[in-house]
Amino acid sequence: MHGSTPVHPWRGVFTVCLGVMMAFVNVSSTIGALGAVQQDLNPSASTLVWVTSAYSLVVASLVMSAGTLADLIGRRAVFLGGAVVFTAGSVLAFTAEGTGVLITAQAVMGLGGAAILPASLSIVSHSFTDPHQRTKAIGAWASCSGLGLAVGPLGGGLLLGRFTWHAVYLIDVVIGVLTMILTPFLVTESKHPTRRLDLPGVLLGTVAIASATYAIIEGGSSGYTSGRIITMYAVFAVSLVLFLTAEARHHDPMLNMRLFRNRSYTAVMGVAAASMFGFVGISLLAVLYMEHVQRLSALATGVRLLTMFATYIVVSALAGRIVQRIGFTLMLTAGLVVLGTGALALLAVGPLTGYGALWPGLLIAGIGSALLTAPSTAAAVNSVPRLQAGMASATVNMSRQIGSVLGPSILGTIVTTRFPRYLEDQLVSAGVPSPSAARIIAGTVHSGSTGELPARLARTVTDSAARAFTDAVHLGLLIAGITLLVIAVPTAILVRHRNTAV
Repeated sequence: MHGSTPVHPWRGVFTVCLGVMMAFVNVSSTIGALGAVQQDLNPSASTLVWVTSAYSLVVASLVMSAGTLADLIGRRAVFLGGAVVFTAGSVLAFTAEGTGVLITAQAVMGLGGAAILPASLSIVSHSFTDPHQRTKAIGAWASCSGLGLAVGPLGGGLLLGRFTWHAVYLIDVVIGVLTMILTPFLVTESKHPTRRLDLPGVLLGTVAIASATYAIIEGGSSGYTSGRIITMYAVFAVSLVLFLTAEARHHDPMLNMRLFRNRSYTAVMGVAAASMFGFVGISLLAVLYMEHVQRLSALATGVRLLTMFATYIVVSALAGRIVQRIGFTLMLTAGLVVLGTGALALLAVGPLTGYGALWPGLLIAGIGSALLTAPSTAAAVNSVPRLQAGMASATVNMSRQIGSVLGPSILGTIVTTRFPRYLEDQLVSAGVPSPSAARIIAGTVHSGSTGELPARLARTVTDSAARAFTDAVHLGLLIAGITLLVIAVPTAILVRHRNTAV
């Protein structure tokens, strides 16, 4: 049965938004807790990367399959199951005593997140038949992702001030339990009336996305030309070809490739990926700058990030009304330009500047992200027949997740690889001999400490490190800004002015 329109659809929207918020709380709270995790568990740098990346890998790999499952057995059922699994993963993270268990817990939460994101968006999409109301509801859905990103560092920062890093995962446990209680009563069940399982598509699609995502993440630490990464790219290429072949031949494919004959739909997928590339990537660079250059605590960093996240929440709530007036073409193009401008505006920060140089860029980036997230999602969902909304929601979520992996992976790698080089240049310019500079760099990069150095040299190293790290962050911001501005050009050309459900 397809499912009827609920009597009080906004109650269901509120409930699934709790699940969405939970998924994004984990992302930002874990980033804020990484310093405490490193001090407690002492993982290697390559291992520490997977504390956050395990979640992204699983979500990106399984979100398409989860969207298909939601159409098959019921969207509410898959959403509720995802909430249960996510909460269980949060409990496991709370009790973790080692890095391996914590990474496993993140993977479990990723499994839950992969179910929550497409199922929740599909529930929102099917709760409204009117495209304008649907766009407003999708705006609320998008706002909750920003709310989750804001709650994570604030709540995590408060808890880290009194407890160990384990406590940050209690936030998700509380939200998860509330979601599980409300869902059976407030969310109406629905499913696709004729959908059939596309097992080859599910398996091949999962392998293709997982191999590509793994190569992007792991390549940042082991090198993008290493044998293992090249092997993963080969697996991706083969599985992608097989996936496309299988989908073209299947009578009811997991991903209908004919949708991509629509240039506007294809361009919107690129916009969805670019929006998260910029939003998550810029957020990460801002966090790294505040923690490593300005030496702020997790809570102080979270408070300052509110300029970006609170702006995102407010503007996301208004994005549905704005897009009705100006259309998708102008909205998405403007969003990319504004987000790119925000990244470039952050180049104003320096090693000695205060919050006054930081907040304008964060504010602009928050506005740009909000102009993109809900409208790109609505453009994808509204441009397909209503029965294919689940497929469209899963695809746009996959694109967003790939973007959220690309942002921190590429931009974070730029910072971590360029920082030692820039630090050496700064130290040599300050008169430190090259052999001594090499030893200092090794100690600074791995421990961040200058405690064993003479006081005068320690001050030189601290000042040089701040300048070098700022320069590395600047390079990441410059690349992010230029990338977003370039993507705005095909967006303006290819995206249709208005999409309507058919």
